[in-house]
Order: sequence, then structure tokens, then C-alpha cells
Amino acid sequence: MTNITLAKSYLIKATKRFKILGVLLKEEAYSDVIREAQEIVELSLKGILREVGIEPPKWHDVG
Repeated sequence: MTNITLAKSYLIKATKRFKILGVLLKEEAYSDVIREAQEIVELSLKGILREVGIEPPKWHDVG
């Protein structure tokens, strides 16, 4: 899979998840809204970075 294909895949996933936010807000599931919003931002950033040829880091620091 090329960087462009992968970038588009990330952005499509982010767009689909964005549509879910309205439902979660309507249900007042605020903690889920926050989690989904974070995931949308991460997918979008990964997609944009790959689009311009930058490999996103694969480590995750929760500390």
C-alpha cells in the first residue's frame, strides 16, 4: 500500500468517525465524544503526514 493510498484510508476513516460524533452528542455520551474526537484528530494527522511523505512515529506515550 502506498503512502497516498494509506493517507486516503486514514482520512476516510476519520470522516466516517466524524459522522458518529453527532449521534454520540445527541445521546449525551460525552466521554465517548471525547474519545472519538481524539481518534479523529489522530487519524487526520496521520493521513496528512503520510500525504506529504512523513512517516508518523509508531510509539505511544501515555505517561
